[in-house]
Amino acid sequence: MAEQRGKIIFIVILAILILTGSFYSFWQKSSVSENTSSGEALAKGVKAQEEKTTEIIVYISGAVNKPGVFKVFHNARVIDVVTMAGGLTPEADVSKINMAQLVKDGMHIHVVARSVVLGGGDMLVNAGKGKVSAKVNINTAEKSELDALPGIGPSLAERILEYRQTNGSFNDIDDLKKVTGIGSSKFEKIKDKITL
Repeated sequence: MAEQRGKIIFIVILAILILTGSFYSFWQKSSVSENTSSGEALAKGVKAQEEKTTEIIVYISGAVNKPGVFKVFHNARVIDVVTMAGGLTPEADVSKINMAQLVKDGMHIHVVARSVVLGGGDMLVNAGKGKVSAKVNINTAEKSELDALPGIGPSLAERILEYRQTNGSFNDIDDLKKVTGIGSSKFEKIKDKITL
């Protein structure tokens, strides 16, 4: 009888030890999981904070009161840069600039005026006042204007607009060759008909 009682006590103690070990193991895993989640959340928060405070440099020119190079925070938009540049001049053609566009480091924002005198005495009129330049401004032209260039059909005109939307204004007319589908031979046909 005593021997049987001893076996029962042994089994009970063993069961208690197994349960205690299981709870301890479960607690350890939960603790590690919580710490990992907290660490990941903290890392994401730090990264987001760094992005908010990271400064980038952009250049704005054209029809603004104080054109120049400005430092802005990451995730700034064109309207923020325009504000830093003293706002738009009365001649600025607001229909040719996307104020909501996110800016990138090294970006050149050119705010076009309603009428700009080009080299050779040509007049570029962006507000549709009647006289159209012999040259097309690749930074401000609409799809129909680009489509009218030799060898540039509707699909290439659309690609030019998409490139401009993604990368900002062209810094040089040669940059047009960065658009997929515009090679050297096609560029040669239009280089005298385009401007910035």
